[in-house]
Amino acid sequence: MEEQKTSAGQGLGVAGLVIGILAVILALIPCIGRIAIIPGVIALALSLVAFSQANKGNGGKGVIIGALVVSIIAISVGIIQIVFFAAVSTEGGNIKNKIEKVAKKFGDEFEGEYGKDFEEAMEDIEKSMDEIGDDLEETMDKLEEDIEEIDDRTKELSDEEKAGKMGKAAGKAVKEFVKEMKDTTDIK
Repeated sequence: MEEQKTSAGQGLGVAGLVIGILAVILALIPCIGRIAIIPGVIALALSLVAFSQANKGNGGKGVIIGALVVSIIAISVGIIQIVFFAAVSTEGGNIKNKIEKVAKKFGDEFEGEYGKDFEEAMEDIEKSMDEIGDDLEETMDKLEEDIEEIDDRTKELSDEEKAGKMGKAAGKAVKEFVKEMKDTTDIK
């Protein structure tokens, strides 16, 4: 004959489940989800006590196991957020420095090839565009081909070296474009 299931541990199990669900909801909120660890640990403790009571008193364990799972999920998501934001905060400065180095290398090589900085080159392009018009698309296609060719040839280079080569190619292409535009306007 089967033993009757009791309600042993059910009150704590339900409390653990409710707090666990709230902890999961809190854990899914970016930036503040790490706070979910606190209610998650409380829900886990309540669920473990409820599981112990259910084992001793032959109580149902469905709700209690659900509470355990939900509280573990909340704690896990909170810990993941802590690890993620710690990694971002330590690597953020490194990423920023790398971007600055790559941008500087591009700018230096561009200016070295073209003779002017990028903003001045864009002004030259605008002036030439006003004078010529539709030839820009053909020149931009050539620039894109040159950049793709450089990218294919530089797969083994570092990001800084690639940026330098691309800057040089872009400077050369802009230089040729402006020269072509001036030559075209001289003919008219």
